[in-house]
Amino acid sequence: MPDTSLAPVQQETRRRVRAVRIAIAASFSVGVIEAALGWILGLESLIAEGIHTLLDGVDSIVVLVAVLIAARPADRSHQFGHGKFEALGATVEGSFVLVAAGGIAWRAIGRLLRGEAPEQIPLYVCVAMGAAAVFYLVVSLYLMREARATKSPALLAEALHLQTHIYITGGLGVGLLIGAIGDWPITDTILALAVAICLVWISGHIFREVIRQFTDAALPANELDELGRIIERFSDRFLEVHGVRTRQSGAERHLEMHLVVAPETTVASAHALGHEIEAAIAEKWPTTRTMVHLEPLNTADRNHEQWMAGQPKVRTHDASPDEREFIH
Repeated sequence: MPDTSLAPVQQETRRRVRAVRIAIAASFSVGVIEAALGWILGLESLIAEGIHTLLDGVDSIVVLVAVLIAARPADRSHQFGHGKFEALGATVEGSFVLVAAGGIAWRAIGRLLRGEAPEQIPLYVCVAMGAAAVFYLVVSLYLMREARATKSPALLAEALHLQTHIYITGGLGVGLLIGAIGDWPITDTILALAVAICLVWISGHIFREVIRQFTDAALPANELDELGRIIERFSDRFLEVHGVRTRQSGAERHLEMHLVVAPETTVASAHALGHEIEAAIAEKWPTTRTMVHLEPLNTADRNHEQWMAGQPKVRTHDASPDEREFIH
């Protein structure tokens, strides 16, 4: 019989792969149009943006490969799964954004120093750039929705990167429009510098998420609160939950917790309770890997002192057992 426990993971993977494929199609289609228009009309700015967009398509392929690798089940060489390959893909994505920012800034500063101004261009090119910005907005909103739904750092990086094209194409359209009118052609170069600054900010946002995953940072406070509410539903069947440890690996969450039960509780019933808690967590976050450590109440165990002192039964924000040992 097929392993139905993998079904949610496979569904999440299919969603991420479909979203990345759409991003690849968007980048290549717009990039070809931009480069072709630039070549036909002799507009170097359009050629440069077309090449940049086509490179983004190649970058998206890297992300797709990372998502597919991250979806592989755990094996002997990666016993906690391959989720961090997705964060590695996001690192490549952030690096491309940062390099693009440097290239745009270098070119813009060079144009300022040489006193170059954009050539007069047909107004329909400005309209085309505006249409491209709207297209990028629609695609990036879709990717952002899928990234939030699947908790995929690579997909989040892809969505943020595509959002930069909204500003690039929109700013380029405005700059070229001003250049076509002929009043303030230098505006095009100033907008290019503003786009470069925006790209640096976006790359910083991507790298912050990547660093969180590579350093095994805990889940955000709002998710820990939600985790506590899920566990509380079973509070009449245990005495305490402590030592909760969390981290994220790609789209997967990894949770550990200590479940304290009454001494007379049988191993079978405590084990069944642990499985029910795991299932409830997986219902909320399908790609979660939960490890429940069962403990009978022991009044001599310092880890149980807080419950005996009347503290809340479920503590998802408290210090881990190792940290409490260090503090003491």
